Amino acid sequence: MSAPKNDPDSHYNLRRGAGWMLGSLVGFTMMALLVKYLGSERGVSGWWALLFRAIVGVIVVGGLYLPAGQVSFWRAATGWMLVSRGVLGALGTAAYYLTLPKLGAGKATLIGNTWVIWAALLAVPMLGELLTWRKVAGMLLAVFGIALITGLQGGDISVFGRYELIAIGGALVAAAVVVVIRQLTRTESSGTIFASQCLYTGLLALPMCGFYSWPGWLDLALLTLAGVMAAWGQLGMTEGFRYLPVSIGGAFQILLPLCITLCGCMLFGETFTLIQIAGAALILTGCYGVVMPSRRSP
Repeated sequence: MSAPKNDPDSHYNLRRGAGWMLGSLVGFTMMALLVKYLGSERGVSGWWALLFRAIVGVIVVGGLYLPAGQVSFWRAATGWMLVSRGVLGALGTAAYYLTLPKLGAGKATLIGNTWVIWAALLAVPMLGELLTWRKVAGMLLAVFGIALITGLQGGDISVFGRYELIAIGGALVAAAVVVVIRQLTRTESSGTIFASQCLYTGLLALPMCGFYSWPGWLDLALLTLAGVMAAWGQLGMTEGFRYLPVSIGGAFQILLPLCITLCGCMLFGETFTLIQIAGAALILTGCYGVVMPSRRSP
């Protein structure tokens, strides 16, 4: 029996969970569009966006978790599993931020979202999770969709370049991050896990920013806003899963690449061929099939 929907104290609260998830979608969508705009329209490197995301993240973690003693920056910087999470998270996020201006918000997000299928595959040998036939079918659909959306159709690889490779590599790294996080949640707080990514993302981005000119005041304001939106998206997703089952929460997150793609088409004139649209649909369908639990699951 499900808990009452209007009970604020119940673990399952559809209204509250949906509200947090919708807020998360808004935050992540605005972040992606701002990074795309800064990179393609104002010439601001994605490394600056990455640095500001790290700075804002550290401030948010310190403000929310430090007063309650729920974060250890020292352990986040030195624990080997936390270091692994931080370094991998930094590399995965960097791949996404660097490909957003080049591939477009929609295409970069659709490819990056395939971390879902790679994580499910990695979880089999590393976490002992089961690989059902539905997950296998979802993986195959998503992989075929990647081939279509990246321009591998018809044997033509002329439009398949290094940024597509970076995006796919970033999705693979993001999948490894999810596996590491699942292990860390057994012993570490959410604040410490989040802090590890912020610290190592900043360490990765800071020296790279030295190769690019200092952003103007408007760009600094937009970079800060993008960092705030990324933090809001992360917090919204975390809180959303607190009140929703994985099946419903996962469905909300599958909407993210669709929202970003539609906004990219409307705001930046991004276009997709019919074959690429088919590829995008296959990616979304495949990822949905992977994240949705079986009806037979308890």
